[in-house]
Amino acid sequence: MVADEEKIAVIDLGSNSLVLLLATSFLDGSIEYHNEHYAMTKLGRDVKKAGRLSDESMETTLAALSELMEICREEKVDDIIITASSAVRSAENSNTFLVRCYKETGMFPQVLSGGEEAEFTFIGAVSEIETRRPIVSIDIGGGSTEISWGMKDLIVSGHSLDIGCVNLNETYNLGEEYVLYKRMAAARHVRRQFAGIAGALTGWLNGRKCTVVATGGTATTYAAVVSHQEFYDRRKIRMVKGRRKELALISRRLSRMGLAERRRMPGMEVDRVVEMPAGLLILTEFLRYFQFKRFSISPNGLRYGILTHYAQKNMSRNPLSELVPVD
Repeated sequence: MVADEEKIAVIDLGSNSLVLLLATSFLDGSIEYHNEHYAMTKLGRDVKKAGRLSDESMETTLAALSELMEICREEKVDDIIITASSAVRSAENSNTFLVRCYKETGMFPQVLSGGEEAEFTFIGAVSEIETRRPIVSIDIGGGSTEISWGMKDLIVSGHSLDIGCVNLNETYNLGEEYVLYKRMAAARHVRRQFAGIAGALTGWLNGRKCTVVATGGTATTYAAVVSHQEFYDRRKIRMVKGRRKELALISRRLSRMGLAERRRMPGMEVDRVVEMPAGLLILTEFLRYFQFKRFSISPNGLRYGILTHYAQKNMSRNPLSELVPVD
């Protein structure tokens, strides 16, 4: 027998941060969101170069995960869903990390494929949008960027590209100092990644106007910066509008700043000061490559998509087994 409501926790083990989302799922499929808790652990640091999760990043992540699990116990949640994405799926020692997660928590995180991550991110990104236009979403993570497109109630295609703000910064050193030729080389690399999906996306749009939605830490931090927020307020981030020209100007200005000056910017998340130039470069090049002039920013993304899918399954008592949609 399924209860009328359940308190659900989704923990996303990202390449840059761990995020816990608490919510209540009701029998009619509706969701009431509660608190979010963040921990910047940079699990994906150096994975691109070394091919492995470092002992230090695993220790930091496991310690943060234990703290998030303690919050779940204090909140008396009914079900916990733990997912892992780019850093874990690409590391050759991911099994070691997953076993250690099990020993710490009694649960194995579900490692999402790139396509699954893109699909769930799209579901979360469109959850608060009301439009009949085609929708294109981009989520810039630490180790990968997910690009998906479809309509409000139908995802057509989702792709995970091997570019993220952490690995792009590590490859081209964009965060410590401004070097023009490195920035240009990074931009060319990003555009080559977009070329692989260009035919499918432009062919599907076929000249139609669309709504572009950006999610993830780079996008929400940018929204906080342009809104001059002293403290992050999710309600003020929701569907902040942006223009490509303004983004390009701010991206260049921010990349020329020193770290200390960047940290003093209102709205800047301290733990993102190094990776922000790389993240904004990816977003800017995406809009330029596909000739999108405007975009909106949503605080929703992967974990919201997972919760939405969970709710649509009528609060199944075995959420992990039904987490991934069946084609």
